[in-house]
Amino acid sequence: MRLKFSVWHKLLLLVLVPLVFEIIFVSSLALLLGYAEEQTDKYEKSKEVVLRFHMSQAALLRSMTAVVLSFTRGSTDLSAEFDRAIVSMRDSRNMIASTVDIRPELADAIAPVPKLLDRALSMSAEGRAIMTNPNIGYRKRPKFIRQSLLPLLFEFQPIAGNLLLAEDDMRVVAPRELDSIRLAVIVILAVGILFSIIISIVAAMIFSRNILRRLQVIEENAQLLAMRAPFKASAVEYDEIGKLTQALEEANHVLAETRRKELAILDVAADVICSLDKRFRFTAVGAASLPSWGYEPDQLLAESLFSLHVKENEPHIRASLEAIAQSSVDAEFESQLLCKDGSIKDILWKVNWAQSGQSFYCVAHDISERRAAERMKQRFISIASHDLRTPLSSISATLSVLTAGGKGELPQNTQQVLQKADNSLERLMDLIRDLLDLEKLEAGKVVISMSVVSAMDVCSASCDSLEFLAKSLGVQIARPFGDAALYADERSLVRVLINLISNAIKFSPRGSTVKLTIQDMGLMTEISVIDQGPGIPVEDRELIFEKFRQSKSTSSTAVKGTGLGLAISKLIAEAHGGSIGVDSAEGQGSRFYIRIPNFKDEDENDEEEA
Repeated sequence: MRLKFSVWHKLLLLVLVPLVFEIIFVSSLALLLGYAEEQTDKYEKSKEVVLRFHMSQAALLRSMTAVVLSFTRGSTDLSAEFDRAIVSMRDSRNMIASTVDIRPELADAIAPVPKLLDRALSMSAEGRAIMTNPNIGYRKRPKFIRQSLLPLLFEFQPIAGNLLLAEDDMRVVAPRELDSIRLAVIVILAVGILFSIIISIVAAMIFSRNILRRLQVIEENAQLLAMRAPFKASAVEYDEIGKLTQALEEANHVLAETRRKELAILDVAADVICSLDKRFRFTAVGAASLPSWGYEPDQLLAESLFSLHVKENEPHIRASLEAIAQSSVDAEFESQLLCKDGSIKDILWKVNWAQSGQSFYCVAHDISERRAAERMKQRFISIASHDLRTPLSSISATLSVLTAGGKGELPQNTQQVLQKADNSLERLMDLIRDLLDLEKLEAGKVVISMSVVSAMDVCSASCDSLEFLAKSLGVQIARPFGDAALYADERSLVRVLINLISNAIKFSPRGSTVKLTIQDMGLMTEISVIDQGPGIPVEDRELIFEKFRQSKSTSSTAVKGTGLGLAISKLIAEAHGGSIGVDSAEGQGSRFYIRIPNFKDEDENDEEEA
C-alpha cells in the first residue's frame, strides 16, 4: 500500500530528518565536551591537592623547626613563624578534606592525609603550649620532640612517596586521556559535519527528483498545452503537485474539446477567421475562405497577406497592423482584397494582437454590399442635390408668383391648394438642403472658421430668428443670463441652436415657455434648451441623433421633420471638439444641451505653463 503524503508532509520530513540528526549530533558533542571539562577539572583539582599536601608538609617542617629552635635556644621569638605554619597546615587540611572529585591515581594516596594533618595540628598546638610555658622543665621538651614530632614526621614520608608516584602517573595518564577526548571531539565534529553534508545532499536530491522534476514536467506540459502538442507522461501522485498535474490534464482535455468546437464554428462561419505571424503570413485560416475568397485554407498557409491585395493597399495595411501591434489595442481597418476569380471585395478587418504568441488574430468581414449601398446613396444624394434642386426652385418660384396674384386673382379653393403645394415644396427643399449639408459634413468639406464667439450673441441671434414662430404657436422664449467666450464658428452654432429651439417650440404646448441657459464649465460652456414637451423615451435618446431617426413621441403630434436636423447638429458639435446630448423624462419635458470649448488666450496659457 502506497502512503499518500502531501507536499507539506514531504517537505516536513525533509526538514525533520536533518534536524533530528543535528539534535543528536549536538547533544553527543555537548556530552563529550562536558566529560572533557569534567576530566580537566579533576586534573586541575588533583594538582591543587598535591600542591596543598606539599605546602602542609613544608608548614609542618617549619613548625617543627620553630619548636626545636625554641627548645634549644629557650627563645619565643619564633612564635609568629610557628603561627603562620599552623595556619598554612589548617588551610591545606580543609582544602584537601573538602576536595572529593580528584583523579583515581591520587584518591588512595591522599585518603590518610586529613587525619595526619589533624594530628600534626594537634601536636603543633601542644608544642606551642610547651614552647610558651616557662614552667615546663627542660627535660620534658626533648621528650616531646622524640615521642611526638619525629614519629609524625616519619609518617609523612611514605605518604609523600606514594603521592609522588601517583603524581607521576597522573602527569602521564591525564594528558593522554585529555588528548584522547580532544581527538574524539574533533572526530565527532568532522563526522557530524560530513553526515550533515550527506544528509543535505540526499534531501536535495530527493526534493529535486520528487518535487522539482515533477514541477519541471508540469512546466513542459504547460508549454506543450500552449503549442497544442501531446502531454508528457508523469507518475501518479496524491499530493498537491499531483492534483495540479491532474488539473492541467483536465484543462488539456477541456481545451482540446473547446478547440474542436472552435474549429467546427470556424468551418461554418460566414466571416473568414484567420491568424497571421509577425511577418504578416497566414498561420491558420477558417474554411470560409473558400466560399468568400475562392481559396482553400491550405493554399493560404504561409502566404503573405499582401499577396491577396493590390500593391497600392500594402502601405496602408502594413501601417495599420504595425500600429495595432505597438498599441496592443483591438482595432479595425479596411482593404480591397483580390479574390481568386479576379474580383475585388471590400473587407473590414477586426484585428487583435497577442504579444505572448507574437500573432495577429483577425476576422475578415465582407462589406462589399455595404460599400455598394453607400456609393448608391452618394449617387442618389448627388442626383437629388443637382438634378432636383434646380427644377424644384423653378416650381417654387412659379407657385409663389401664382399665390401672390401675379397671374390674376385665383379662387379661394385654388389658392389654398397652391399654398399647401408651396409648403410641401418648401419641406422638400429643406430636405435636399439638409442632405447636401449632411454630405458635406460627413465628407469634411465644410470649412469651419474658428474665432472668439459670444455665447450670448449666439443665443440672441437664434431667438430672434424664431421669435415669429414662437408667437404663432403661443410659446414664449426665455433668454439666458450670463455669457462666455467660445472658440467656435458663430454661423454653425446659430444653426445648431435654431434647430434645437425650433424643435422645442414645435413640441411644446401652447402657453408654455422654452428656456435657454448658459453655464461655464471651465474648459467647456454648456448651452441648454429646456422645453415642457412630451419628453423622450429612454430607448430613443441615443437614436434621435442618427440620420432619419425620430422619437416615438412625435407620432402623437402633428409635427413632422426630415430626421436630419439633430444628426447635422451632432456633426457640427463634434467638429468643434464638443458634444451634444439630451436629458429627458416622459411627460416632463426635455433638456437638449450642446457643449463647446471655451476660448483661451495664448498669454493665459503661457502663464499657466509657467
